Amino acid sequence: MKDYIQYLQDVLGLQNVMLSPGEAGRTGDEVKTRFFSAEGPFTAHEFQHYELVFLNILTQAKESFFNKDVRDLFDKMKAAMKLKNIQVLELDCTVDDRSQLPSELAKICESKVVVVFSSFPKDIGELIFKGPGKWIETYSPAYLLEDAAAKKVVWNDLQKVMKELGL
Repeated sequence: MKDYIQYLQDVLGLQNVMLSPGEAGRTGDEVKTRFFSAEGPFTAHEFQHYELVFLNILTQAKESFFNKDVRDLFDKMKAAMKLKNIQVLELDCTVDDRSQLPSELAKICESKVVVVFSSFPKDIGELIFKGPGKWIETYSPAYLLEDAAAKKVVWNDLQKVMKELGL
């Protein structure tokens, strides 16, 4: 719950956060993974299929896809991939246990490929089957703003994704 409130304050700029009685009573143990869109907490109204999902694992608020500097770089990365006519979902997420991330995402959507951005990626650069699709972890756009030398690694990973999607 603390991460959720911190996200609302730091990323969205909300100062007075009001929670429903159900949310306020949660201990934090019940929800270990939270997904966020540009509008705030992401809740799927119906199960959907996306060809590509970008998940950005947050460890700090400044890493959000929706911060201006990060967004500018991420938009350039997507433009370089030439992602026309495919369904893409972009989400920030907080996660306590990365091993649960595929099953948590599978509750809201399915995807052919999931790109997981992180400042500390595991299994970097490997397309791995997890759930119904393939996953690849690489450095986040926020990390690239601090370490430009990692851009080549990320570009190589994104090219693997493009090949998998036939782009």
